Amino acid sequence: MTARFLFFAVVTLVIGTLAVSMFDDHDRSDLHRDRASQSAERVTAATVEPTFVGKAVCGECHQDNFQLHQNSGHAQTFHAANQDNIVQHFAGKTADAGTPHGFYTYVSGPDGLQVFRRRTADASDGDVDDETFQYALGSGQNAITLINLDSKTDGDPVLLEHRVSWFRSHGGFGLTPGHLHHVPEEKRELFGELFEGRPLQQCVWCHTTSGEVIGDEVKDLIANVNCEKCHGPGSEHVRQARQSDTPPPYSVGKADWDFESELQLCGNCHRLPRHVDPKDIRDYIPMMLRFQPIGLVRSACYLESEGQMMCSTCHDPHAHFTSKTQQQYIDDCVGCHQPDNDHHTVCSVSTSEGCIDCHMPAMKVEQGMVFHDHWIRVRPEN
Repeated sequence: MTARFLFFAVVTLVIGTLAVSMFDDHDRSDLHRDRASQSAERVTAATVEPTFVGKAVCGECHQDNFQLHQNSGHAQTFHAANQDNIVQHFAGKTADAGTPHGFYTYVSGPDGLQVFRRRTADASDGDVDDETFQYALGSGQNAITLINLDSKTDGDPVLLEHRVSWFRSHGGFGLTPGHLHHVPEEKRELFGELFEGRPLQQCVWCHTTSGEVIGDEVKDLIANVNCEKCHGPGSEHVRQARQSDTPPPYSVGKADWDFESELQLCGNCHRLPRHVDPKDIRDYIPMMLRFQPIGLVRSACYLESEGQMMCSTCHDPHAHFTSKTQQQYIDDCVGCHQPDNDHHTVCSVSTSEGCIDCHMPAMKVEQGMVFHDHWIRVRPEN
């Protein structure tokens, strides 16, 4: 009995062990599959190129910045030329473009704004040319300029920038900046100036979140300068944010983001010294006032800040610059020029007021547009 009992006990133990082992192997197999699946998901998430999600998705979590951006110039930089906000400034009106360009009359159509050119202001003048402009650049807070895209016989794109723009400063038409001394080299340039290659692509790139000119079209167009223009495509950030309450930081899509990176980012469109003629920088012609980073990098404030001064030191990049009062901008100055700090340079005139008017005055450029000079300095006239 004892031997038979021991035999059955051993058999039962072996079978039980095998069964447990079989179940363990089954569980381990599932676990390996789960881990392999999770690993594949991580690899896929890490290797798939992020895509654009649109500013409305960004606004789901970043509502304050989203609302600030809606009222900024960045949110209104690229338009179809037949949109109501553009048509109201042009349609039914006539502009004098000067000799030999003549007079332009604007009519809204299904494909954009049609511009009729006559030698004289007389509407009965029979000598008429016309050009249809598909798009408009600019928020209208300073100006709105019409552009037309076309392709040459070899298929390369060409952009026609209209000679006349609408300006808020005087609520009417004036010559587009840079066109004052332009001389037409072909008939089409009686409507404006032609651009090809990199300047053409840069023009569209700076006014959009996404867009590449191919022939007479803008492919993958996302109009205006929205969140993902500066922060980069947000699909991966959104994926992580929806899985975790504490997703990784996402400044502008770079782990090594620093002060110089921000200046380069803003300067890519607002201009850096490499984008303009060195002689224009040396002479500091009035047009340089429009290109704020060029002035900023010449200032002692920037040069002596040891890399700590950047555009967002004073400006909220999501908001219109008028969202801060002049006193708040002065407070920014005082924060770096404290009279009780031996390491700070202190103004000999006032330590609490007048900073902007003396060192960054508002100045007029072409067509009455006003910009603050960002070459922060003791000016010769002071």
